[in-house]
Amino acid sequence: MERTERFCKIEMLIRSRGCVSFADLMTELAVSRATLKRDLDHLRTRMDAAIVYDRDRNGYRFETVGRNGRRSFTAESPGVWFNEREIHALLTMHQLLDGLGVNGSMSRHLQPLLDKLNGMLGTSETEARELTRRVRVVAPVHRPVRGRHFERLASAVLERRRLRLTVDGDDGGRERDRVVSPMRLVHEDGVWSLDSWDHDHELLCRIPLPSVRSVELLEARAKEVAMRVIEAELDAGLHRA
Repeated sequence: MERTERFCKIEMLIRSRGCVSFADLMTELAVSRATLKRDLDHLRTRMDAAIVYDRDRNGYRFETVGRNGRRSFTAESPGVWFNEREIHALLTMHQLLDGLGVNGSMSRHLQPLLDKLNGMLGTSETEARELTRRVRVVAPVHRPVRGRHFERLASAVLERRRLRLTVDGDDGGRERDRVVSPMRLVHEDGVWSLDSWDHDHELLCRIPLPSVRSVELLEARAKEVAMRVIEAELDAGLHRA
């Protein structure tokens, strides 16, 4: 029985019976004590499954709430199998986050998530790295974003504050300042962009982040625009910076 199949069976056994002894798990899985201990440790420490040992019942069960107040990943999911769509999404997220510059100013925010993804991809850092080599998601040419700029832009989007941006002019023209209300960050065709309300031109626009030279966070609150309006205009490509 493969490791992933064992993970799925452990989950189903605990879910169906409520509490399962170590001996019963060994029998059902037909594995050694050492293998079962490694599987349980991996599920709890790498997959964030809230599996606990119940001394009163002499068995393993799921907690209602996982570590840090989060619900258990394994208890809530139908299984730990990854289908084609899930593999693509997981690896795309891994490469997208890794490409943002985890060694730069975003590292303290991104590294925990990258560690989590590595834990889901393999039993060790070496195995996870090998999987990302063996299953590669080819994305369009990536245009880098200054890490500090990305951090400020993301903060402004979440805090709903206006920004003063210095942006490259069209066709290599002189730089220009723009006061905008940030709406959302978008990653499309290898490029991060900021969907915004341009206060000078009174319209929605999509600004490619590689063209942003400086970012100033303003005290004024951002203008609110309904998301359905943003999606209707910008996702259809009607307005670009």
